[in-house]
Amino acid sequence: MTAAMEFPAASVLQHAVAVSKASEQMAQARAAVRTVSVDTQAYGQLCQFLPGLLSPLFGSAAEVMNEAVDALTETALKLRATAMAMDSTDAGTANRLDNAGGPNLALPL
Repeated sequence: MTAAMEFPAASVLQHAVAVSKASEQMAQARAAVRTVSVDTQAYGQLCQFLPGLLSPLFGSAAEVMNEAVDALTETALKLRATAMAMDSTDAGTANRLDNAGGPNLALPL
């Protein structure tokens, strides 16, 4: 007995929606990082060295967030494309199999 193989296109599309939402949330966080900044005077006189230490760290974090948004967006697009391609391929294959015998195929009984 052979087992059937089925591609869960609906599940993949649901996952693509979740990945898109994660991308949107990451983009929102990225926008917040860009708008929030701390004035160098906020650190006081004893901690004047902190902005010099933290600025590169914040810059690196912003770069990572940019890359994460791009990667999540690209992943969601590829998931959707894969699900649609698999559905299209399955439908085409099913159609070819249905039409393989021709419309007037008479099978001997």
